[in-house]
Amino acid sequence: MLAHFKSFIKTDAQEELHLFRVQVKKLRAMLELLDIVSSKPYLSKDFKPVKKIFKHGGDIRSAYVNLQFGVRYQLKNEEFLMGQLYTMETGTNDFKIFGRKYLKAIKEAHHEIADDLRPVDNKAIVGFYKTRLDEIAIALDKLQFNDGLHDTRKQIKMLVYNRKLAQEALDGKLHIDNDYLDKLQDTIGNWHDNILALELFSSEGVAHKPIITKIKRQNIRLKRSITVLAQNFEKKAVLSGTL
Repeated sequence: MLAHFKSFIKTDAQEELHLFRVQVKKLRAMLELLDIVSSKPYLSKDFKPVKKIFKHGGDIRSAYVNLQFGVRYQLKNEEFLMGQLYTMETGTNDFKIFGRKYLKAIKEAHHEIADDLRPVDNKAIVGFYKTRLDEIAIALDKLQFNDGLHDTRKQIKMLVYNRKLAQEALDGKLHIDNDYLDKLQDTIGNWHDNILALELFSSEGVAHKPIITKIKRQNIRLKRSITVLAQNFEKKAVLSGTL
């Protein structure tokens, strides 16, 4: 996480900002897991300063993603494109100005987390996975294409991000099909990106009917793919072991 943070400060490379945010998500997922199975949930609280940095980076990424949408769909709206570029550049400059402050906050969070780490029982981790898989199965059984599906994706990603950490605890108890979970969450992610693009190109000042029509067609295909993938989630997600 620190390596990508420092690289973004130095290079302004959007990929480094993206990778920094991915590492924050992975750490956050780990700390949430440890907090949930612990009697004293301190770790997520210790990580809050890093979440604020993550949010600042998210504002920059949103402008960048909007620019990419504009390029992908060949949007001819100079005012919109220049506005997103301005947001991205000013956000990056502000991020760099706060670079030293952010770096100090990350290091302090690291020390706080290290002090609060405690051993976690394997049974608690197995129980966490079973509970989460049950909740995901219930959500997908009543599949609806709304914000709830995006939240379900976050739950899946938490399991995916923690698979290496949890592997020893799960060994012999729950054999999860990680490839299936990856494919499912990735497809839901593509659908969510499509929804964001639809909202963007339907907004006042940007509205573009041919692009909207194209996105809606893609949306139909993605919904079909998710529907097929989500069927019999419990059987597909767990290769051996029982929920």
